[in-house]
Amino acid sequence: MTPLNANNDLFSLIDNWLVEKTGEHLSEPQRLILRAGWQGQRQTYAEIGSAHNYSGRYLQNRVAPELWRLLSDATGDKVTKINCAAVLTQVLQDYAHTQQLGSSPAVSLPLEPTSAAELPDGSVPLGSPFYIDCLPQSARYYHTILHPGALLRIKGPRQMGKTSLLNRILAYAQQADYQTVVLNFQQADREILADLNRLLRWLAATLTQQLKLPLALDEVWSADIGSKMSCTVYLEGYILERLTVPLVLAIDEASELFEYPAVSREFFAMIRTWHEYTKSDVAWQALRLVIAQSTEAYIPLNINQSPFNVGLEAALPPFTLQHLETLMQRHQLALSTAELEQLMTLLGGHPYLVRLALYYLVQGQLTFANLLETATTDAGIFRDHLHYRLWMLQQNLELQATFKTVINTVEPVQVPQLHAFKLNSMGLVNLVKNQVKVSCLLYQNYFQQRL
Repeated sequence: MTPLNANNDLFSLIDNWLVEKTGEHLSEPQRLILRAGWQGQRQTYAEIGSAHNYSGRYLQNRVAPELWRLLSDATGDKVTKINCAAVLTQVLQDYAHTQQLGSSPAVSLPLEPTSAAELPDGSVPLGSPFYIDCLPQSARYYHTILHPGALLRIKGPRQMGKTSLLNRILAYAQQADYQTVVLNFQQADREILADLNRLLRWLAATLTQQLKLPLALDEVWSADIGSKMSCTVYLEGYILERLTVPLVLAIDEASELFEYPAVSREFFAMIRTWHEYTKSDVAWQALRLVIAQSTEAYIPLNINQSPFNVGLEAALPPFTLQHLETLMQRHQLALSTAELEQLMTLLGGHPYLVRLALYYLVQGQLTFANLLETATTDAGIFRDHLHYRLWMLQQNLELQATFKTVINTVEPVQVPQLHAFKLNSMGLVNLVKNQVKVSCLLYQNYFQQRL
């Protein structure tokens, strides 16, 4: 075997920590995989195996799953080849400070610097120490995408972390040597979204471009069979036929299309048909689908033609108090238990709002008292988030009146079922059996002043 050329102190530290946590040592092939992930190498398991005289299939199917399970159990976070350095950074730094490794000084870990000033702007980067996996039993959502004919739906209000999760699932698929393509409707012109034929040609062209294949739309597209059938034939007969590995097709910001109801119904009926094909047609079983959907937007679809009631649903929950404690430590902040509980009550565990608060606290631009004092003002750090939700309520006066009732009631209250569904989809209320309650103090105080 080729010897592992890596920082021996680092892997000794990891090994010692792992033995304390699990009673198990890292094996040589586990070290090889961990080293590749730690150094950010974009190697496949086949490439790692080839360089060190191991079978790529053995590393991928036997060694890697056991390694990531072992590290996930030890850390309490989901660990993968993509995020192993970020997740282990804080754990190992804490461990190194509390251990005496013989007579040696504390180990200096060769890590990327843990930035305590990562502004929560858009999706959380891969490898960021500030990503929190808050889905219960999250491993099943990652594993699902490797199954033939899989369809995974990621849903939640805006800024809950849908794209961050989507990116990590795609990275997981890429580790398994799958092809991945992302279609983001926010990148399509409005003129394209409003026209079904142009939208489907955009989809087919984007697929072809991201897979680095020659464009061949005009060879397949036919007005006689229509745009949906043309797109379907193109995917099956041109795209899937040329691939030697499974394809994960991800649709991000799917709800952007809801603004165009007629196009939406036709488009999502086609996606549902593709999913049905994967169950019975061998040629289609290489296709996996992931749809990320903001729940604020909604359009009624025929239940037999909708992709939003099939497959596995990943509904993103808010952070727990334990998640807040973890993020506080990763931001290198020292909030008291009482302050953390106050923050939890104020923000209800909303991922974006929590990270925004911690960012400004660690920057020293706000004290904790200032944060509480300005939270619901138009000069506060949450103003853009609050303004958007106020605008949404102003578009529906009946919904606005219902929410006004909710925020002025201490106990959970029963409201019309459709209003309960819409308010919950916007993240403004939590469902309590057949009743609703405002989801956090921030919303209650802000909207009491403005509704």
